[in-house]
Amino acid sequence: MKLSFLTEIVTKRANQLKEDARYSGSYSDGGCGSLLKRLQDYRQKFVVKLDLRPSEFKNLNDIEVGEPEEFSEVIEKYKIQLAKNIKL
Repeated sequence: MKLSFLTEIVTKRANQLKEDARYSGSYSDGGCGSLLKRLQDYRQKFVVKLDLRPSEFKNLNDIEVGEPEEFSEVIEKYKIQLAKNIKL
């Protein structure tokens, strides 16, 4: 899995958490902020590891990251949602 696809999955999940919190009448963001912060920290880890300059940040999207354990719950929920959408 590329980092760009992981970012897309995590961002969609974060937005879903925020919407769920709004519909339930909560004053919090439902965990959206913390999930996006974890993603930002994860991306920053690659910036430091690869010693990228700001002009090279676009290269992050092509990095192969597999399925990181930090986001295993989010990836699992994404896979379950994909499986539910399959029509036999």
